[in-house]
Amino acid sequence: MGRRALCSAWVYEGVADRRGTPIMWGALGEREDTWLDTTFPVYSPMTLMDGRYAIRDGDFQDGVTYYTHVAYADDAAGSGFATARSGSLYIGVYVDALKASSAKASDYRWSHLKGVDSSDGEPNGTDSSGHQLYLHRAWADSADGKTNFSTTVSAGKKYVGSYTDATLADSSSASKYGWAAWSDGNAADGYPSKTKLNGQQPYLHTAYADSVTGAQGFSTIVSKGKAYYGTYTDYTQANSDSYKSYQWFKSEASAGLSGANGGPGPVGANTNSRSALTFSNLSQRGLASALVNVAVNMKNGGTLPFDLPYLGESGHSSGSYPAWNVQNLNVKTLLTDLANADGGPDITFRPYWSDDRHVRVNLLAGSDADIYLDMDHAPVVLNCFRGGGTLEDLTVDYKTPVQRIFATGAGTDASVVTAIAEDLSQLTGSMDPPMLQESVYSNSDTLTVSLLKQQAQAYLKANRLPLMQLTGSIDVDDTDSNGTLLHPLGSFWPGETFILNVTGFPTLPDGQYRTRLMGMSGDHSSKIKLQFDVMDALF
Repeated sequence: MGRRALCSAWVYEGVADRRGTPIMWGALGEREDTWLDTTFPVYSPMTLMDGRYAIRDGDFQDGVTYYTHVAYADDAAGSGFATARSGSLYIGVYVDALKASSAKASDYRWSHLKGVDSSDGEPNGTDSSGHQLYLHRAWADSADGKTNFSTTVSAGKKYVGSYTDATLADSSSASKYGWAAWSDGNAADGYPSKTKLNGQQPYLHTAYADSVTGAQGFSTIVSKGKAYYGTYTDYTQANSDSYKSYQWFKSEASAGLSGANGGPGPVGANTNSRSALTFSNLSQRGLASALVNVAVNMKNGGTLPFDLPYLGESGHSSGSYPAWNVQNLNVKTLLTDLANADGGPDITFRPYWSDDRHVRVNLLAGSDADIYLDMDHAPVVLNCFRGGGTLEDLTVDYKTPVQRIFATGAGTDASVVTAIAEDLSQLTGSMDPPMLQESVYSNSDTLTVSLLKQQAQAYLKANRLPLMQLTGSIDVDDTDSNGTLLHPLGSFWPGETFILNVTGFPTLPDGQYRTRLMGMSGDHSSKIKLQFDVMDALF
């Protein structure tokens, strides 16, 4: 297992190559041994691609944990530098990959501190007699402090006033304060870091609350009397007004707001795996070949006997696959998404004899001009009538229409991208309407509402009418009057066109149904079940 592959070939009287026609190729999977036998699955090429990712060797690396460092000071130059807040009016922030915080004021970017509003002064040393002194602050919209004076609201104010005395309570007289410009008192914004990461500006966001979850007494500007501290760091300037955005801590030190060590760093910024595979100006099957080439030929020990005849074929398709997005880089998924997209090509892997002893697998796909697989023969014609015909056991399955699609894209929880597509004309424009049917569509790679809307509308378009699907079976040992096999395995493949001549079926009008083979399956007998493409229902 994991070393060899098997190929099933169909041998019949009159076959040109006595080894037969290669039909199914697969790698030996995990086996199970008993006293009597050994069993194991055989993994198809697409199943093997399920275990490969569109990442070049070396592009995915161990990440880096970033830390947000905080300090406090008396002014924008970092005077009175301290690692704990005590009467400080400025906060300094920087982000790096070291847990220990710097003691150099110049390493921090300094901003006016929010969340210092209070009706009382803050302890600020003692006088010559040993009496406790208190620093008092107030805010206003004029240089004399008389316009919109407040000792508890700093957000949006233009001036800050301060004085020190031995009385705990703040004075309500503006004339007692010394006033200075207050240019950074916007409590709706986070604190910018002096350092940037990967060209982006990190911001530290802080909040305060009365409960460990942040749900009770949540505030981004009032810290007085609050028991819990909430923080997060990201690349958005504005604070979140949702307590769920913050990580909550019991102490300032554990939150990284004081002490010798930094706190939690930016979410999503702790990876070195930023290299990306980028392809442009390729046909769709050229892009498919490029992805398989990465999975097979650009990995140490990854070689498989796959041929890629469309590698480098020019066209108008492109793709960028950053290594950090590994959860969405499964090659089987990428190929499936490519084939399932509007106008996407049929894609298949087909085995063939490469020499006297070996089998290789060829990647075949439709072109940009014709998305269907090439056929080297005329459409296969099957006849079906009651009690006979080359197509037996005919079954018709139906699917009711869908009128509304709820679509979700990238993101989590309340931040997920959403879109809706609906067509209620069948319900409102008919005297005998069908029942409302709703469905969901999800694509975690879709980042914008406009693209998600297009995908939802395409999904609705494909399902807005009643659909039907024909299945049946054939006997590959059937012969004509001369004893020649009519439809031996290897003479037709999924994706190829079939013409079904149906007569006398109870719910299908007599006629010719042109369709394509979607799938085929069988057992040890010569009976093969055929499943044909979905088509509009005839009612």
